[in-house]
Amino acid sequence: MRFFTHFILTLSSWAAHCAFFVCCFIAARYAVEFGFMERYAQGDTVAPTFYVLIQDEHGIRPTRLANWQNTQTLVRQERRFFREDGEGGYRLRQIAPDTYELFTDFDTVMITQTYRLTPDNRVIPLSWRGFNAISFILILPVGLVFFTLGRWLARRMVRRWKRRAVPHGAEAA
Repeated sequence: MRFFTHFILTLSSWAAHCAFFVCCFIAARYAVEFGFMERYAQGDTVAPTFYVLIQDEHGIRPTRLANWQNTQTLVRQERRFFREDGEGGYRLRQIAPDTYELFTDFDTVMITQTYRLTPDNRVIPLSWRGFNAISFILILPVGLVFFTLGRWLARRMVRRWKRRAVPHGAEAA
């Protein structure tokens, strides 16, 4: 019976460590992705890789904001296109009546940009964030730091609880 109890406790402890490890790396992914997010105010310079979704004679496609010409129509309805070979695509979501989020997936980078379209056909950039190979590499050290700090905090809390549970004077006995 002791072996079975020890086995169950060891297995549950291992499962808890693995679950915490995965949670730390998920948190690290979001910390890296949103840590590099750029928010724009009026008059800020926009990232050169800021894309908008346009429709022209070649069809619907993302194009850089710097290359956008006023003759090309800005797409204002939700669209989704991903190539069958998995080599990229885009997704346009409407978050507010005049605000859109464009996710573009290229071979080497995934970019999410948020922008507002005015009635006079102007684009007001709101935010930009990218996820590339460097971001992916940064997840490992950040995740390990989160995991190490989390384990240290958990052990510290357990030690304090154990100290409070032992009555004064019982330590000498």
